[in-house]
Amino acid sequence: MKQHTLALLAGFTICLTSLNSAAADLKQELIDGIRKLEQASGYSWSYVPKVTGSESAGRSQAPFSGKTDKDGYALIQGKSGDTEVELATKGEKLVVNYNGGWISTAEIGEQNSTVKRLRLIKRPSEEARLLADKALGLKKGTDGAITTDLDGAWAKEIFSLLGRRAAAAPSAQGLARFFLKDGVLHKYEFTVRGKIRSRDDTQEVDLINTITVEIKDVGNTTLEIPEEAKQKL
Repeated sequence: MKQHTLALLAGFTICLTSLNSAAADLKQELIDGIRKLEQASGYSWSYVPKVTGSESAGRSQAPFSGKTDKDGYALIQGKSGDTEVELATKGEKLVVNYNGGWISTAEIGEQNSTVKRLRLIKRPSEEARLLADKALGLKKGTDGAITTDLDGAWAKEIFSLLGRRAAAAPSAQGLARFFLKDGVLHKYEFTVRGKIRSRDDTQEVDLINTITVEIKDVGNTTLEIPEEAKQKL
């Protein structure tokens, strides 16, 4: 009996070691794919959010597109309602095109609610690294994607941005999927989901937010930052 128990423990240990090794290999594969993207002379991307669930009406978020280069500059364009939005960033600095003139977040005020939302916008290489850092266990899916659950506290933080009732939710779950092509990250998506109280406060209902980022023209993107914006970055 003792020998049988030892054999089972040994088998379990080998299995656990293999799983840990596989996860470590996937983490390295993912980090390498992100690093290759960072090292490219430039790339473009699209960012498409989608809110679903029984209480998703009125919570739509606007998609946007961006370009970046290896020096860390990025130009991001989208719409907020009928208003065109254009941002330029480099590192922690961010400037906004307002009525044809570029103003920095310092001029607007760092505590401004719009500025706080704009600061959540990141270049894909930066956002993918953040997601990889929040990963709880990487696996390879049947479609070749690297998948992982995400840290619950971080998922709750992102979920809370969906509104007052989402902010009151006790918890949230997160899931991320990364797609590599020729060893380079070319797409990823992440989802946060939780339960909120219905508008009439009679029941809990699901709310799900999925962000899809597709990367293109890696090494073939030309970025031109307006001189006025560049002077403030």
